Amino acid sequence: MKVDIERLLEKYYDGETSVEEERELKRFFRNEQVPPHLKSHAAQFGYFTEASQELPSLTFTSKLALEMDPPKQGPVRRFAGWLVRIAAGVALLIVGFASGWFFQSGKMKGSNAEMAENGEAPAVAMKNVLSFEKMNVTSASERIQAVNQSYELTNVDRDITQLLINTLNFDPNINVRLAACQALVHFENEPDVNEALIRSLAIQTDPNIQISLIEALVAIKEKRASDQFREIAQNHEVMEVVRLRAEEGWSELNQVNTPSL
Repeated sequence: MKVDIERLLEKYYDGETSVEEERELKRFFRNEQVPPHLKSHAAQFGYFTEASQELPSLTFTSKLALEMDPPKQGPVRRFAGWLVRIAAGVALLIVGFASGWFFQSGKMKGSNAEMAENGEAPAVAMKNVLSFEKMNVTSASERIQAVNQSYELTNVDRDITQLLINTLNFDPNINVRLAACQALVHFENEPDVNEALIRSLAIQTDPNIQISLIEALVAIKEKRASDQFREIAQNHEVMEVVRLRAEEGWSELNQVNTPSL
C-alpha cells in the first residue's frame, strides 16, 4: 500500500506520528527520488538517520540527557566537542523548524484565502484558534497557521501579544511554541514582549525552546537577559548544549570573551 507522505509529514509536525510512521518517513527521505516540493524536509530526516548515533538529539528531555554517560575527555577536547554539538543542534533546530514552517505555510495560504472569503480578519481568527479553551480541540497545524497570521497584522495590541506569549508558554506542541517565539521577536518593540521572552526562558524545559529563546534574546540585544543566561549556564540540571549556548549568549550580550560562569 502506497504511503501518503504528505499526510505523514502533517502528522509529524503536529506531533502525532507513531514510531513506525517516523521510520517510514526516514526510509522515504533516504530515497534519491524525493519529489522536488518535499526536498526541503530531506535534510532533517537525513540528519536523524546519519547522526542519531553520534550526537544527542535536541528532542531528548534534559532528564534523558543527564542519564547518558559521556566518554571521559580532557577540558579542551570536551569544550570543543560540545561546541560541535551546539552547532549541530542549532542546525537541526533551524532545519526542523524551517521545514515545518514551509510545509505549513503552503497550507496557510489556502486557509488565509478561505478566511478572506468568509470576511474573517487575521486577529479574530488568531483569537478563535489560540485561546486556551481551543487548545485541545485544534490541531498543531491550525495553531501554527494562526500564529503565522500575526505577521499580516499592521496594528498589534496587547491582546495579540499576550495570546502569543500564552502560546509560547503553554501550548503542548513544540513546533507551535517555536512559531510563537519567532513571532514574538517580530514584535520586540511592543510593550512587555521582551520581558515575556526573559520570563519564558526561566520556565521552559525543552532544549529546543531554550536555545530558540536564547538566540532570540541575543538577536534583539536584550541585556536584561544576562542574569537569566548566567543562571542557566550554572544550572547542571540543564542540558549541557543549552548551558554552553547560554554562556556564549552572555558573552555576546556583554561583548566580552566567553568566561567560565
